Amino acid sequence: MTLFPMTKHFLRVMVYYKVNFIFSFGVPLVSIIYSLRKYIFRHPEQKETIELIIFWISYMIVLYALMDSGSALVRLREEQFLKMFLFISRNKWKVIMARFFSHLIVLTASAVLFDLIASILFSLPFGTLLGITAVMICVCVIPVYSLFLLFAALPFRQETIQPIVNLLIFFFLIITLNHFSGTTTFFNVLLLLTNPMNYAFDVGLTFLSFLSSNDAPPVSWLLLLLISCIYLIIGFVSIINMKILPIFRN
Repeated sequence: MTLFPMTKHFLRVMVYYKVNFIFSFGVPLVSIIYSLRKYIFRHPEQKETIELIIFWISYMIVLYALMDSGSALVRLREEQFLKMFLFISRNKWKVIMARFFSHLIVLTASAVLFDLIASILFSLPFGTLLGITAVMICVCVIPVYSLFLLFAALPFRQETIQPIVNLLIFFFLIITLNHFSGTTTFFNVLLLLTNPMNYAFDVGLTFLSFLSSNDAPPVSWLLLLLISCIYLIIGFVSIINMKILPIFRN
């Protein structure tokens, strides 16, 4: 089985489970419409509104990765489909790449649609939103996806992974809402390292500050590059140590 047919298969599976879109796309859309309901078809404060959109794009990047990275491989492993895909493709990298490309397609389509709706409702420049989203996806998606491949290397069963995923997204949301960016203190570095949503949010804010030449970037690009490298290393080690056979109950 080549990369394209596997990508097409995983894409169909992602589209089939429509309930995931309620949390990954529906929640950000409903939240931003409700919080800015007084400014629909008006002109809210542009910078603050774009920052809110960046926040929800970072949420989408992390939630899609949580659902479609290591946790999805755990489900395939426990249902013994992972072993079948590996037998057909003869290469676990192809399986992971196929899952990643299907994930990237759905994430990009959701983020662009979110930007389009937000630009229409709140009279925002669609090109600016699209540019920020493109930078966030190009910079953040591979590192964040790699980070959550850690689940595939751990001896967890499917019923153990799902509660962890649910708890993590709420944890990331709470920490990011109490954002402490602006300095490169040890706490801020630790926050970026342990919270990928904060990391993606800071990438978006840093690029926004680049577009607004008067604003200082919240964090250094070098720090974001360092965090990206750490996430990529975690993903590489996780792929090497990825468990193929189901974790049977005792």
